[in-house]
Formats: sequence, C-alpha cells, structure tokens
Amino acid sequence: MGDFQQCVNIEASTKTGVILGKYCLGSLAVKNTTSSVHQNVWEIISLDKFGTDRVVLLAKFPWALCLPGGCTTDDANLVGNFLLTYVIGNEVGVRFSDLLCQTVKEVNPPLTNGAIVTLAILALLLSMVVLSTLYDIFCIFYAHKSCAMLVKAFSAYTNSIKLFKMTTPTPDQLPCLNGLKWLSMVWIVYGHTFISQRDSSITNTKHLIDWTDTWYSMFIFNATLSVDTFFTIGSALMSYGFLKAKCKNVRFNLFQYYVHRYLRLTAPFAIVVLVSATLLKYMGSGPKWPLVDQSLQQPCSNNWWSALLYVQNYVNVTHMCVIESWYLSIDFQLYLISPLLLCPLWKYPRACLSFLVLCVLGFVGVSFYVAWANDLNAIPSNFYGNIKNYENYYYYRTHTRCPSWFIGVILGYYIYKLKQKEFRLKLNKTVVWIIWGVCLGTMLTCVLGGFNSLRDEEYDRWGNAFYIALVRPVWSLAISWIILACTNDYGGPINWVLSLPIYQVLNRFTYTVYLIHVTILYMITYDKKRPGYFSNINVAYSFWGLLWFSAGISYLLILMTESPMVVIEKILLESFGKKKQSKRNLESGVDNAALEK
Repeated sequence: MGDFQQCVNIEASTKTGVILGKYCLGSLAVKNTTSSVHQNVWEIISLDKFGTDRVVLLAKFPWALCLPGGCTTDDANLVGNFLLTYVIGNEVGVRFSDLLCQTVKEVNPPLTNGAIVTLAILALLLSMVVLSTLYDIFCIFYAHKSCAMLVKAFSAYTNSIKLFKMTTPTPDQLPCLNGLKWLSMVWIVYGHTFISQRDSSITNTKHLIDWTDTWYSMFIFNATLSVDTFFTIGSALMSYGFLKAKCKNVRFNLFQYYVHRYLRLTAPFAIVVLVSATLLKYMGSGPKWPLVDQSLQQPCSNNWWSALLYVQNYVNVTHMCVIESWYLSIDFQLYLISPLLLCPLWKYPRACLSFLVLCVLGFVGVSFYVAWANDLNAIPSNFYGNIKNYENYYYYRTHTRCPSWFIGVILGYYIYKLKQKEFRLKLNKTVVWIIWGVCLGTMLTCVLGGFNSLRDEEYDRWGNAFYIALVRPVWSLAISWIILACTNDYGGPINWVLSLPIYQVLNRFTYTVYLIHVTILYMITYDKKRPGYFSNINVAYSFWGLLWFSAGISYLLILMTESPMVVIEKILLESFGKKKQSKRNLESGVDNAALEK
C-alpha cells in the first residue's frame, strides 16, 4: 500500500507550475487469455477458491503507485502494467480506478454549504447544552424552584442524573429486558467488527477466508439473530404497555401514539443522517477513504428523505442512508399497523390471538417463497451465494422479517395476563429444567445450524428455504420463553444476570450506539494507512474500543437530542392537555348557564 501520507504531501515547484503527488490504489490482475472477443480483459486476482462469480471478493491484492498529480487513471494502469511486466511478465497487471486516485486536493476538499450548515447546527446544539447546564446549576445553587423546565431541557447535569440513575424495579416492570437488549446490542457490534475485516486492508487475507470455514465463525455471522430479539422485545413491550394502559382506563389517542414514536426515533436519527450526508468525507483520510463518500455519504445526500420517512427498505433498498437503519424502517412500518391489532386484542383477545398465529404462519410461508423463488443462501458465510440478493429480497424487507414481531405481540398479551394474575404459570422444577434445556439447545441450533449442510457449492433449495423461513421465528420463540421464565420466577441465575441494575443504564445507550457504530466502524476501517493483521484477539481489541467509543459519542447525541426531546414532548403534551381541559370547562360553564336560564 506504500506510504499514503508521504505521497499526497509531495509538492514540487517547477518552471511550469506546481506538481502534486497523486496516490493511486489498485489491485493486481491477470489477463484473461480465454476470451476470444476481448484480448485485453483483466480479472482482479483474489484468494478466491470459490470461483470468480462471488459478489464479495474478500482477498484482493492491493498495489499502490505514487505518480505526478497530472497523471490519469489510464496513465496509472500503463505505468503499473509496465512495471509488473518488467518484473513478472505480461500476464500480470494492475487495475486502477478514478475513485481511489487522490491528490492533496481530494484528501482535503473545501467545505460545502451543507457541511457549514451542519457544523453550525451542531455548534448550536452544543451551545444549548452548555447554556442549559449553566442555567440548571444556577437554579440548583440558588434553590430557585421556578426555573423554566424548557430551558433546563438540554441540561447535561439533570439529564445525566436521569441517564445514569438505577432504581428498584416495580412489579409492573420487566427488568430482564434491559440485559437482553444490551447483550444483543453487544453481539451486533461484535459481529459487525468481524465482518468489517472483509473491507479492511490486512496482510493475512487467506487466514480470513480460512476463518470463515470454522464452526465458531457462525457465532459471528449469526449475530443477525439478535435483531429478531429486538423485534420480539419491542412488540412485546408495545402490546403489554397498551393493555396495561387500557386496564387503567387511559384513553388511546392515535395521533399522540404516532407522533410520540416518530419524535423519539427521529430526534437522534436526524442528526446522524445530517452528519452522514454532509460531513463524513471531511473526518478522515486514507487509501480507501473515498469509499466513505461513495458508500456512506452519497446515499444520505441523495436519499435522506426516505430514511426520515422510514421507507428506504423498499424505496432505496440498494442505496440506503445509514445502512443499519433498515431496522428502523421495519420497526416503524409495523408500529403504524399496530393499532389494527392492539385494539382487537383488548376487545376480542381469542379471535385476535388466532389471527396473530395465522399471521406468523402466513409470513413464514412468504419468507419460504421468497427464498425459494430467488435461490437465496441462508448462511451468510456461504460465499458461493449472492449475499446482496439475500439482503435485498429477504433481510431488509418488512414482509419477510415480521414473524418475530407478531410473536412478540402475542408474548406481550400473555405477560399482561400473568401480571394481572388472571392465570398463573405453574410448572414443577423438572419441567422447567426440560424447557430451559430445549430453549438453549434450540438457540444453539439456530446459531450453528446449516454449517455442514448449507455451505456447499451445490445449492440446496429446500434446505435454504426452510432455514430462512424458520430460523428467526424459532429464535423468537426461544427468546419468548426466556422472558416468560424470568418474569415468573423461573429464570434462576439467568434472570439474576439479565436483571442486574447496571443494565438499566447501559440499555439507555442501546439505540444511539446502534445508530452510529457502523459508521464509526467503517470510518476507522477506511482511515487505515497501513494494512493490519487479522486475528481473534486483534478484532476483540478493536471491538471494545469501538463499543465504548460509540457509547461516548452516543452520550453526546443523547444530551443533544433524545433527552431534550423527552422533556419537550412532555411539555407539549401537558400544554395540549391543559387546553383541552380548559375547553371542557368552558363548555361545561356554557351548559350550566343554559340550564340556569
């Protein structure tokens, strides 16, 4: 990869002007001698023992040149091929692209108007946090009880107290969910850290491919199952909370129901989208840094609207803004239809539960059909398959990922009934141990299943289709048992671990860490100036750095967006409630006056 910094810093003055250094990163290639039509067809060399039709070529051989700034990509190919022909022979060459050729002008581009506006918005938000904090401290120091709640909304002091506060759970709460959510988030970050190695620059690329053939790599590739844990938990909390509110005669307001959800999701997400669309390309440099602009910034510049409307898993599925936000799109779309299920669940529970079971079975069938019709590969580490088709046709789509969500709705109903003591879950110890054994064995099967049978070059249509259709609903059923057991005194040490008070704090960072960790990860990956070395310990070291660095950035994001939005929303709802109440009082006064007359 050469010396990137040395090359782009070259600046030589001549009689005809200034010559800048241009760093070009290419890949070794071989001439395709089997083509009778095109005699100058070059194929990128890779450690690709699976053939050249794979979508993801993990192990390309980089070759960098430092050239005068006036050289074109064709010049780079000419020079590179000449050097390799002189050393090796005319069968080996190198291929460069305009994208990965950079001078100091491309490395340090001028700020755009959008970037300046974004910096101003971030500066304004940070200023509001600082000023609000100072105002809050002043109120506390001088014991002013009448300090404006709205002005204190951005206070880092008060919001941090709320953020790091640990309380004793009430009987209505489900403390085990805090641990489940945070540990699932950790699994997601760990999986993304490993998977990012395929796009990184490493010296032992063959070791990476060999590692994917090990059974323990399945624990990394199947970290995607943790997303179904979130689907199950989210819908369970939604149905449980709705039924609990109806039991207390709380009036359901559809408008507030939707606005609350949109504001809480979008407040931090909008800042992430804004920064991604305008600032990312200024936040680093390196041989592969232009890929940040191409794969992270440009999709947000062009498709920010579909991200904020939560429709990009259908509208711009191949060019998503903040790629991990596909989950938000599915979650919000399902939230929109939830009143159609929750209201009947309260009034006609038996019929609605039957309908929900049919929905689970029906959409499992839809997943089977999609996998069958598109020849999708079920195992992400199977590089014979087309991972892009798996993502675009199945992984990002609401109609194929919703069975876990429907299972969660059913789970929430039974948790509510158990909490209301309408029926009890009475199991003896032997049955509990058996169910726990089946549950943990099922989860292990979901993670390791298909390793020996679904990773061959010969495509197994039945096996892949059944696996895709069933693995996530079955995983959600296992998660449902864990939640039921932990909330009914059958969790034992597992419930104790999942309900530790520290998870109350960590869980509050889950959403924002999810939003930003992939972007940070790929910024680190593409910022590398030297190739690294792939090993389990190196990736684990990177993971812990990524996790806590993301937590630190998410803390700032929460202070600027999420925590203030909670206060602002509360003020608006209280104001709306007062206006509504005053209107009722006025109408009551008019009616009384009419009666008196």
